[in-house]
Amino acid sequence: MKRLIMIFICTVGLLTAAMSVNAANAAKVGFGFDQGFGVAGQFNNLNGFVGNDGISGDYLLKQGTFANDLSFNYYMGGGAFYKWHHDDIFGLRAPLGLTLPFAPQFDVFAQISPNVGYKENKEELRFALSAAIGVRYAF
Repeated sequence: MKRLIMIFICTVGLLTAAMSVNAANAAKVGFGFDQGFGVAGQFNNLNGFVGNDGISGDYLLKQGTFANDLSFNYYMGGGAFYKWHHDDIFGLRAPLGLTLPFAPQFDVFAQISPNVGYKENKEELRFALSAAIGVRYAF
């Protein structure tokens, strides 16, 4: 039941963010590996991911480019996650990532996320480093 409530809340949040996007701002949707295999989305400064192992959402605090001759972009943010695969774990994370536009309206992203999570059934805190990779299409 908790899982369904969390999925519902996150889905409503992502849809609300998608509807608030102006025509001038691009929405990106794709697939990748973050909380297992799943769907990745970016709307303005919001990153979201729904996978078969969990769900995550991040607010991007800083985005930029390295130099004029490099086509990589970077981002840093803060967010939360909920994993339901083995144990129910929820917590906070700080994603650091790179994006590489490789074709018109397409980009590849890769990120690492230091995080702290709480296991409900074992009542313990867990520190970890997770990674994500994927492809997105901009509308």
